[in-house]
Amino acid sequence: MTAVFDVLGGLGRGAIALLGLLGRFGKFSAVLAVWLATSRPYVGETIRQCARVGLHSAGIICLILFFIGANVALVGHTIFRQFGGQNMIGIYVGLSCVIGLAPLIVGAMLGAKPGTEIAATIASMRVKEQIDALEVMAVNPFWYLIVPRMLAYLLVTPPLVVFAILASCAGGYFAGVYQLHNNPGTFLADLVRFLTVADLWKGMIRAEVFAVVTCLVSCFYGYYSAPGPAGVSRAINLAVVVSSTSIIVINYFLTEMMY
Repeated sequence: MTAVFDVLGGLGRGAIALLGLLGRFGKFSAVLAVWLATSRPYVGETIRQCARVGLHSAGIICLILFFIGANVALVGHTIFRQFGGQNMIGIYVGLSCVIGLAPLIVGAMLGAKPGTEIAATIASMRVKEQIDALEVMAVNPFWYLIVPRMLAYLLVTPPLVVFAILASCAGGYFAGVYQLHNNPGTFLADLVRFLTVADLWKGMIRAEVFAVVTCLVSCFYGYYSAPGPAGVSRAINLAVVVSSTSIIVINYFLTEMMY
């Protein structure tokens, strides 16, 4: 019986801790929303963050999406060849990358690359008591640290999605035409004919949602980092794990709602 009570007590403490974390995250998100809606942004820092997030992520995102598009073409060719429809891989590449993979990979990379940098920077400032110093100088940390990064994510994500879509389609075209010897005209015609403007908009919306989630999570764990190097390391680790898991789960519900 003692073991049972210990297990139940552990579950109860875990549930209380989770509820406290969710409450703190909800409060953090609400405060950020108020500052976004009512404050005048710090333009200089926002521009610097746009350059940092966009320029540091564009190359790796395009490289990854190029090979993902090529891999989608190879998989599509293998599947459709069994039914004599190997010339339809242009449709498969376009729909798979534009609707699903490009927004998801952009969101994941924004969490993995600039997201870790954000968590590390803010957590280091917390450990060095620089955030406390901002408050002493009557500078609100949300206005100075969080709002510019969120605005940068919102502004930079759409062009990153466009680059990701182009790179994935280019990879699919390269594999489909030059490696699998499909007709280039048929590939491009199918790609254009079966993709709609609504699909592009849905992809943009999904990517923006993922960007908001990854930025929120990274800023949250950096802002509430525990003291010392171990606290900074834990904040970075949690930012990556929670943001990646969140966008996978949210992606399912967005797909259910949109399609």
